[in-house]
Amino acid sequence: MDRFQQRKSLIARKLIASAIRLCAFIAGGRGNRRISSPIKRILLLNGAHIGDVIISTSLIPVLRSAYPDAEIGFLAGSWSSSVIKNHPEITYTHEIDHWRLNRSNSSLLAKLIRHWITSTKGLRQVRKIKYDVALALHCWYPDFVPLALRANIPVRIAFDQSLFAPFATHRVAFPPEDFLTQGARLACILNPLPEINKKDLSRRRSTLAPSTPAAEGEVLRLLNLPAELGSMSYSVIHIGSGEPARELPIEFWRRVAQELSRNQLVLFTGRGEREQRQIAAIMKGLHGCVSACDKLSWNGFVAAVRHATMLYGVESMAGHVAGAVGTPCTVVYTGTAGVARWRPDSENCTVFTQHVLCAPCGIPQGCDHMACILQIKPESILGEGVGSK
Repeated sequence: MDRFQQRKSLIARKLIASAIRLCAFIAGGRGNRRISSPIKRILLLNGAHIGDVIISTSLIPVLRSAYPDAEIGFLAGSWSSSVIKNHPEITYTHEIDHWRLNRSNSSLLAKLIRHWITSTKGLRQVRKIKYDVALALHCWYPDFVPLALRANIPVRIAFDQSLFAPFATHRVAFPPEDFLTQGARLACILNPLPEINKKDLSRRRSTLAPSTPAAEGEVLRLLNLPAELGSMSYSVIHIGSGEPARELPIEFWRRVAQELSRNQLVLFTGRGEREQRQIAAIMKGLHGCVSACDKLSWNGFVAAVRHATMLYGVESMAGHVAGAVGTPCTVVYTGTAGVARWRPDSENCTVFTQHVLCAPCGIPQGCDHMACILQIKPESILGEGVGSK
């Protein structure tokens, strides 16, 4: 982008921001700043993808500690709502599929129609419950703050960098520190709530619903185990990511699987035809490997990770699942975003990345050479050994 185009883009962003501030002023976006007690219902807003929502669940133990009697709701996209459905601390779940976050192969028109249908239904549900507080956890567009305003939620807290922050009643500065995890950054949105203290914040940890017998049964059948998952040692390899530039070559994972399968079973997880083909190529001629690609529900996948000895993967939701259920994991991260920020927030997680001068580059699709991950050797991550639970 040349200097003239950059200037035009900057002017356009400033004009949009000014228009939003004007609309927020007219709509009373900066209304009552006083947070009255008691707080009976709290709504978390994050329409992004699975990893983002898992990170967001780290605020739930904090809120439960400060507000033991409050009902907690969560608004998410259909692609990530499985994370919060059946969660023991979530009373209400709502789904809105925002067109900008929709990764499906549908046309833009189909995504817009889907957005309109789900947002109409979601708004009606949220209005009916009458939440006292809404927390906008997605720091970029869409932040769903206008929906909270339309639902008449009196306290709307958002990060000041989000597009529709002017519609919030309380704005929080987004922490600029490079070495804070995303979960620690999100916790700053709780600052305006008067009941939150240091003891509550110390409870911050991503959580997922316990695995049901049905979910564990999916894994037992796949591994051909008669009794319980603890009766066999296995590792999970999750090769896929939401962005192909974050993935590693087939030969990398074939070398890892060869070494691991000498001593234990290796379970490959994934979704879609592309990952099915890749896993088949990795497993060809190898013994002690099982493909679970497209063979597990979300709950089955979580159960498989929960009972694994170790998870190996790349920059994807799988590492966050491992962190939430307490399974040791070894993951390889690119330099496209801040590793310290987006790594799984768990002491049992080891992250590998090649430190290069261009990182973090901020380019989601990566570059042609991707030296930040392609220079990492299988022996490096295998050197961490096999974890134990």
